[in-house]
Amino acid sequence: MNHRRPGERWAPLLGAALALACNALAAGVEAASPTPLEITVRGPESPGDTRYDYDTGVLRLALEKTRAKHGAYRITTAPPMNFSRAIASASTDAYPNFFIKLSYEARYVDALNMDYVRFPVDLGIVGYRVCFTHPDLKPELAKATSLEALRRFTHGQGRDWADVSILRNNGFKVIEVDQYESLFRMVAARRFDLFCRGTNELLDEYTAHKDLPGLSYDESFSIAYPLPRFFYTHRRNTAAIARIQEGIRLAHKDGSLQVLWREKYGDSVDLVRLEGRRIFWIENPLLEDVDFDYRQYFFDPLKPDVRTAPPNRAKGSVQP
Repeated sequence: MNHRRPGERWAPLLGAALALACNALAAGVEAASPTPLEITVRGPESPGDTRYDYDTGVLRLALEKTRAKHGAYRITTAPPMNFSRAIASASTDAYPNFFIKLSYEARYVDALNMDYVRFPVDLGIVGYRVCFTHPDLKPELAKATSLEALRRFTHGQGRDWADVSILRNNGFKVIEVDQYESLFRMVAARRFDLFCRGTNELLDEYTAHKDLPGLSYDESFSIAYPLPRFFYTHRRNTAAIARIQEGIRLAHKDGSLQVLWREKYGDSVDLVRLEGRRIFWIENPLLEDVDFDYRQYFFDPLKPDVRTAPPNRAKGSVQP
């Protein structure tokens, strides 16, 4: 006769129940602690290159705003690369959720497998262009009171930058340069007359290059055009795009984005003093296919207490 100790016949059932409980617990832990979302950002091209600090800060802010809803995240930095390689890397999804900030061009979506976050990262300030130049040219530039007069001066810009098409479309001669650092050396050597940058970019870049012989910046005018810049990534990164868009709009709504913007760009905007410059308004022909109202988020530096779109100006008009 087969005698079992008390409870022995229940051992198989208890074992199965214990296994089920362990599996459920493990599933619960996995659900509560998913793999962090990995976001890849651009690194500097050179030791003094701080262009991407604000971009990384905005991405981090957007991810923090959505942490409670969407979970943990991790930000990693891609190897140094120039503009053309960064576009190629995003287009081929070379790094996990690789985000780069680009001025809008339809080709990024239509031909290069990318999509973008529907929010202008710089709040439009980058469209007010101020120019590095040689000191000897400053008196001539100060006398230029029309677009026709400005068109006598040559421009240097990065290869494939949207500004190249915009400036050429408006009648300016533009020389394209492959390397970012070369642009400063070339304008200082008068290889071209002007290297125009966003109002928000001038201070950091001048500080980093102020010891370069022959480098100065114009203080008399700004060439202005709508230039919304968006975060782009490969189109398959839909979850990351949706999360960043949700987070950045939350940050704009509660004002924390504007605080970060002011911390990073405020001193440069103050240095440029747009209100004391002649502003030449020109057209950006690349914006026809933007599918949302980006201007609602623009900051108007000529009305610093009001977050509105720049006024509608006729092409070639000048604001004294």
